[in-house]
Amino acid sequence: MYDDGIIISAISLKRIMKSLLILTDFSEAAFRAAEYACGIAPLLQVDRFILYHAYQTYVGGTEIPIIEDSHEVYLASMESLGLQHDRLSTLAGPGVKIEMMAREGLLTDTIAAYAEQENIAAIVMGVSGKSGLEALLLGSVTAEILKTSTVPVLVVPGDALVGRPVKTVVFATDLKDVNHLSAARLDDFLGAFKAQLYIVNVGGETDEKYRPETFEAITDLHRLLEKYNPTFGYISRDDVVDGILSYAKERQASMIISVPKKHGGFSALFHKSISKKLAYNSNVPLLFLPGLE
Repeated sequence: MYDDGIIISAISLKRIMKSLLILTDFSEAAFRAAEYACGIAPLLQVDRFILYHAYQTYVGGTEIPIIEDSHEVYLASMESLGLQHDRLSTLAGPGVKIEMMAREGLLTDTIAAYAEQENIAAIVMGVSGKSGLEALLLGSVTAEILKTSTVPVLVVPGDALVGRPVKTVVFATDLKDVNHLSAARLDDFLGAFKAQLYIVNVGGETDEKYRPETFEAITDLHRLLEKYNPTFGYISRDDVVDGILSYAKERQASMIISVPKKHGGFSALFHKSISKKLAYNSNVPLLFLPGLE
């Protein structure tokens, strides 16, 4: 199911795992995500942060739309980025270079291409407990980034513990994503964290647990990840989010990993609403790995 094209050399790994793109809207939730990134940077051999802010000069939603001066908005954005830079410098340490980027446009329209252009190891973004329309809009941004990104996306909840070692990782899968799994990318992070790995197969209460293709997928995953001595589990819940979070909580997980689909939106497990609910209900970081085309 996997070919040699997925395997990358140690030299290539070092080149890839170098830069983190940290999205910020200057909120404390965004800064929390940046703080978390400082803690894992040495493990990932990261020596470069890019603080990225997308701004708009057209403000709608009023009777008369407001068009702000683009240069003034840019200068204000760079000033705010500078304040975040200063706050992060001590936390990141002297070995990490922090760059700043402010660009006009919708975040979801610009971020995927920029991340690929800059050879980013992962996009880091924060999320805080919201409600109503604000949660809907922010959740939609998160879902759109997950759908379009060709690099891993790390979503850090506002109440995630900063500085906590990544000791236990839960890889949540419906086993339909195995064909799309980038073995190299998963290995990048698991190898860096050296954490206890739990693989949990998530299914609905009416799903068949022991279909032949299920055994085949489990066998392939075990072969792929055997060096991490994974523990396999199965949960049967119609409320997928509750099932994943309960399983992760019982095992004191430091991080949850999943693989969104590229074709036809997300899989039945990790479609937009599920991903959004995970992000807004989890108190541990969520790492979304892009699937293979």
